[in-house]
Amino acid sequence: MTSQKNVTSLIIALLACIPIFAQDLRFEEKNGTLTLYEDHLPRFSYQKETRSESGQYPRANYIHPLYGMNGENLTEDFPEDHPHHRGIFWTWHQLFAKGKRVADPWLCEGIRWKVDSALTEIRDNSATLKTVVYWLTGEGPDEAVIKEEGLISYVRREDHYEIDFDITLTALVDGVQLGGSEDEKGYGGFSARIKTPDVFTFFSEKGKVIPENTPVKAGGWIEIIPDHDPDQKEQTGIVLMCHPAKLPSFRGWILRKHQSMQNAAFPGREPIAIPKEKPLRFRNRLVVHQGTLDKDDIKQIYRDFVRSR
Repeated sequence: MTSQKNVTSLIIALLACIPIFAQDLRFEEKNGTLTLYEDHLPRFSYQKETRSESGQYPRANYIHPLYGMNGENLTEDFPEDHPHHRGIFWTWHQLFAKGKRVADPWLCEGIRWKVDSALTEIRDNSATLKTVVYWLTGEGPDEAVIKEEGLISYVRREDHYEIDFDITLTALVDGVQLGGSEDEKGYGGFSARIKTPDVFTFFSEKGKVIPENTPVKAGGWIEIIPDHDPDQKEQTGIVLMCHPAKLPSFRGWILRKHQSMQNAAFPGREPIAIPKEKPLRFRNRLVVHQGTLDKDDIKQIYRDFVRSR
C-alpha cells in the first residue's frame, strides 16, 4: 500500500513538472499584415503588403513586430536614425541582373516585393507561414528578377519560442548577383532591428562578445540582451542563429550596441552570382526567451538547428 502511494505521489510530482503550453495558435490578417497569436498574445507579424513612410522606403516581406513572451513589441520599423531598417529582414545593398546593377534592396531603392502567396498552417504547438515573393525591379508586372520561396516556422518550447527562416532565392533572369555594403563592413543578409531604451550586451558560445566596426567572428549564434540588471528575471533575450558552413562567404556578425541592426553578414562587399539553375538557400533561427536561458540550452538549440533540414 505504501509502495502504491509512493508511485502515485511520484506521478503527481512528474505531472506538475510538465509545461502546459497554450494550444490556441492562429493567424489573423488585417490591413495587409498576417499576425500569429498564441491564445491572446501575438508572437510575430508578417508584412504582406507594401508599407512606406510618406512614400519613402517602400517595402514588404519582413517581420514586424516581433513580440516577446508577454506580447511586448521587440522590434522597430522606420526608426528615425535608419528609416530603411525594418524588424526582422533579409536583404542586401547590391542587386545585379542582366549584367548591370538594378537596385539597392537594403535602402528599398529600385525594387518592389510582391507577395504572390502566403499560406498558413497550424499543428499542435507549431505554426508555419509559406510564402512566394517576387523581387521586381521595373515598373511592369514582368520585371521579376528573383523568385523567393520562404518557410517561416514557429515552435513553442517550455521557456522560450523559436522561429525558423528557410529562404530560397531563384534567379529568373541571367546575370543575377547579390552583394553587401561596399565598404569594410560588408553587411547584408539576415538582420534584426531590435528596440531597446538601453544598450545591448552580446554573448556567444565562448562568452561575452565585444562589437567592432567590422564583422566579428563569433561562431554560429549570438545572444542579444538589453543591458539591464543581469539578475532581472523578466528580462527578454533574443538569440540569432545561422549556419556559417552553409553560407557563401560568411563574414561574421555585424553587432551594434544601440540604434542599429544586428546582422549575420554574407557574402560581404564582393557580390556572388546566383545562376538560374542553382538557387541560393539560407537558413536562420531566432530564439526569444524571458529571463536567462542557460548557455548549455542555447548550445543544444543550436545543435538541433544545424541538424535540421
